[in-house]
Amino acid sequence: MTSPSAHAEFPLGRLLLVIASTAASLIVLWTVLKMGGLVGEDVYKGVILGLCCATLSHIFGTFVGSFFAARMVSGGAGGGSILSAYLASTTARFVATPALALSLYFLLPQKPAPLLLGAAAGHLLIMVADIATLMKYLQGSARSSTPSA
Repeated sequence: MTSPSAHAEFPLGRLLLVIASTAASLIVLWTVLKMGGLVGEDVYKGVILGLCCATLSHIFGTFVGSFFAARMVSGGAGGGSILSAYLASTTARFVATPALALSLYFLLPQKPAPLLLGAAAGHLLIMVADIATLMKYLQGSARSSTPSA
């Protein structure tokens, strides 16, 4: 029988915080560019909608990863359960981002380029921040589970 500390939990709260802060930073950046007159209203609207698609897909994917991590730990999958759950999370994100962007494109009158730019850039930047957070979390949990001599 393994102790509860033998399995690291999926860092749902940390990942959601990183997603929210990265998305907010990108929205602030684009708002500053719009206020500076560097982008027009239609481009700004499309990029922000694309960022919203990326953000929503990352939130959805994080909950998918949390769901799978809980199932894998209860099934005794061991230490690779968080990375396997994150892979499931990433797969859900890769499917959800273009699906949401395409849905918004047909739902609202938008230029396709700004919408796709916002969705792709948002997806990539949030994913990079997300991966960095997950790796830092896993390194910290590996250090704390290593027995000291």
